[in-house]
Amino acid sequence: MKKAVISSILLLATSSFASTTMCFKESHSSMATIESIALDGGECAGKYSINDMKAKGWSVDDIKITQTPKGMSFIYILKSPDHAKIAPMVAGGAVAGGSISQEQMEANIMAKLEAKKVAEEKAKVEQEIKEAKIDAQGIYTNQCQNCHGAKGEVRKGNSKLKDLTIEQMEEALKDYKLGVGEKASSVYGPSHINFLNDKTIKGIKAYLDSIQ
Repeated sequence: MKKAVISSILLLATSSFASTTMCFKESHSSMATIESIALDGGECAGKYSINDMKAKGWSVDDIKITQTPKGMSFIYILKSPDHAKIAPMVAGGAVAGGSISQEQMEANIMAKLEAKKVAEEKAKVEQEIKEAKIDAQGIYTNQCQNCHGAKGEVRKGNSKLKDLTIEQMEEALKDYKLGVGEKASSVYGPSHINFLNDKTIKGIKAYLDSIQ
């Protein structure tokens, strides 16, 4: 999620001298339902909504809403009613008597959102490779192992298939498709072009790695 704020709404600027927590929700589509769904982070911990937190005695001190391509992202700053005393804001956005500024809290949330995005993308890639590996086993057994060996151990040209990286395999396939060098007249060209693509190559690499 880009750190730059396209649009933001800042509410309830007065801060209480009280315990503070920050909860957030990414890419939510409706303003009407945001306070009734569980939020992530802080005391919300993926279990409690803003309405739940209000019922537990927390109050909303600040809201930041950021428009994203997939919807709206919300950051709520909540205060517990530990003390009724009002504390002024000091330089840097810190609450007097507090140990962390609002800017730092927001930066922490942004870092968590970015880490979550990276983790989700990594998990997506791993799942795609896992699914491709299942299909690739059949493709490799039927179309590849006669030439490359059951474990990719047979040397072809200057290398063994089991030792190649995904990038090297993709480059070799590209040479077959473009008819580069000796691959232009290779009798094995059609089998490579018709049965292989970037996804199946990733699956074959994962399959070969798993049986070494």
